[in-house]
Amino acid sequence: MSRNLRPKQKHIQICGGIASGKTTLAALLSNLGVCVSYENFSANPFYRAFYRDPSANAFETEITFLLQHFHALKHSVNQERNFCCDYSLVLDLAYADITLKDKHRKIFMAVYREAQRIVGSPNFLIHLRCDPLEELRRIHRRRRVPELSITTDYLMALNAALARRVTRQSAHSEIIEIDSGQIDFARDEDHQKKVLALIARRLRAAKK
Repeated sequence: MSRNLRPKQKHIQICGGIASGKTTLAALLSNLGVCVSYENFSANPFYRAFYRDPSANAFETEITFLLQHFHALKHSVNQERNFCCDYSLVLDLAYADITLKDKHRKIFMAVYREAQRIVGSPNFLIHLRCDPLEELRRIHRRRRVPELSITTDYLMALNAALARRVTRQSAHSEIIEIDSGQIDFARDEDHQKKVLALIARRLRAAKK
């Protein structure tokens, strides 16, 4: 739990592969009275360059995303209500696991450890699991041009790295697993209600 959080304030981070539904779920959680913080991925000046040439541009891309997320989390602790973000330092670690090596990875981990020391772990980490083929269909459907070069192999590697990181994080945060490939909380109202009920139940249980 973050050292700066008020005792009754709950901090929720959402992690998942590309196009797994992180932003959609965060918006849905506003129905529970949760204050939501959204990632501004396009503010990363290296975002487009990364997808043009990942190996050449991974270090600056991953460090920038990590610092953007850290900065947002550091200021989110001033919220009066429960708050949720559609990004996660755990997901940042998973990206680094598959894109960074040697010296660059060591530098990234040093920055991560300092960021983690300051903001702490979320009370809840929602892990969205989604089949890579479904993620790829969604990527093509939303047509963010830099992402159109993404392959299923990359999505599989990221999902596997994230699953390992979520397992480790379970020692510090309560994990909520949701299969966002099977549960359509983007369009199905019944599925939306089901997901909201699940998360609300977990939040209430944590207050006891």
